[in-house]
Amino acid sequence: MNGITALQTAFQQVEYLAKGPGATKLIALKPLLESSSLELEKEFNRILQILQPGLGQKTKKHLLRLRLKWPFQKAEVEQILQLLERHKSDLTFAMNSDQM
Repeated sequence: MNGITALQTAFQQVEYLAKGPGATKLIALKPLLESSSLELEKEFNRILQILQPGLGQKTKKHLLRLRLKWPFQKAEVEQILQLLERHKSDLTFAMNSDQM
């Protein structure tokens, strides 16, 4: 959760920079920001669907199962964290490239 929150904050700050007055100088950052935003939004929506099932699925048995068991396997969590880390390092690289 901390990793997601940190990435969200960083992404918001980078997005603010990309829309600011010096945005024309951010040649490497702009296309990466757009593609990363789309990919991360899809991933966040997928995670939310797993954590918050639709109204039709909210039976007592299903709610009890959610309370007792984390819905992700270790490999899934590691894959999500790797995706977040990849986007964070890509954004850092793009920002450093634009500063040069």
